[in-house]
Amino acid sequence: MKIKLCALILFVTIFQNCFSQNFSKIFFNLDFKDKLWIISKPNSSLKVKKISKQVTDLTNKISKSDFQNSKLSEQEIDAFRHISLMYKLSSKIGVEKARRFGNIYESYNKNIFFNKPNSGYDRAGEWMDKFNNEIGIYLYLKYGQISEEKLIQEIGYQIKKGNARMIKKDSIGNSLNVDNKIIDKEIWIKNWVNDRVLIQSNN
Repeated sequence: MKIKLCALILFVTIFQNCFSQNFSKIFFNLDFKDKLWIISKPNSSLKVKKISKQVTDLTNKISKSDFQNSKLSEQEIDAFRHISLMYKLSSKIGVEKARRFGNIYESYNKNIFFNKPNSGYDRAGEWMDKFNNEIGIYLYLKYGQISEEKLIQEIGYQIKKGNARMIKKDSIGNSLNVDNKIIDKEIWIKNWVNDRVLIQSNN
C-alpha cells in the first residue's frame, strides 16, 4: 500500500513538473476522480498541453486578422478556439478522450466559481462551451484529417451559419435575458444558475 502511495505521489510530482504553471494550476483545482483519470493518461495529457498551445497561437492569429472578410467578435473567437481545440484533440487522442478532457476543463471552471467569487463562470457559459466543443468533434467525425486551412474555413462556416452558440448580449456587451432585458453583471456573476441565455452564433 505504501509503495502504491509513494508511486502515486511521485507520478503527480512528475506530472506537475511536465506542464506549464497554468496547466498545473488547473490540475490541482480538479476533483480527485478527474485528477486520477488525467494522471492515468500521461501520453494523452502531454498531447493536450501541446495541442492547446497550438490552438491558442492559431486563435490569436485569427483574432488579429480579417476572417472571411470581417473581424470576429470576442465570442466568435472563443467559439473558434473551442471548436478547433476539440477537432485537433479528437484527431490526436480520439473522440472520447477529447470529450472527457473538455468536460474536465468545464468542471474546473465550475469549481473555480464556487471557490472564487466573481470568477465570471456560470452555467450558461458551461453550456456554450460544451456545445461548441461538440461541433469540433462533429467536424472530425465528418471530415477526418483535413488541412489547417480547410479546418479554418469549416469553423468559419459553422460560426457564420449559426451552428455555434454564444451568450445573448447587446451591442456593448451587456448580457441579456430571453426578453432582451439587461442582466446586471453584479447579479449574474454571483449566481451559477441565472437568466443568461444562449443564441445561435449568427444572431
